[in-house]
Amino acid sequence: MLNDESISKFRSEVIERTINIEWIMNGIISQHYFKKVLMPFVFEFLYDEYCTFALKRRVLEKIIPGIDKQKMQDLNRVNTIRNYFAHCNQVLVEGTDPTDLSAISKVIDPRKLDRAIDFKELHKEFIGIAGHVEEYLAKVYVDKGGVLQKDEDFKKAKS
Repeated sequence: MLNDESISKFRSEVIERTINIEWIMNGIISQHYFKKVLMPFVFEFLYDEYCTFALKRRVLEKIIPGIDKQKMQDLNRVNTIRNYFAHCNQVLVEGTDPTDLSAISKVIDPRKLDRAIDFKELHKEFIGIAGHVEEYLAKVYVDKGGVLQKDEDFKKAKS
């Protein structure tokens, strides 16, 4: 099993990149309906705790003509992996003595109770699909009239 520090690094990367993906989704939705990213709409509606990732994904399915179904499946998987990292962390120790450090410890997969979650494999899978999802969504955003800023342009504007 990975050590806690490795899992924490993986967890932060997965959650932060998923937040970025969700920002692109928000941009697409706002761009579609308002022809610009309207921040009050984004913050008051799309960032409401009841406006879920799944709802935003469904909206995308309705507003993107000729949507790439594989990319939407990958988007679903990105969110599933994010949920594993965000919500699964209860380590169970096999054996009768919880202080026995030689006992095998694992985080149980809530969907398959007979196996442990392999966070290293989940992270690897996430890295393999997240970039493609980001690229696809960024292209959709631009196709809808949105403008992407380069990091250096953003840094210049802030200074």
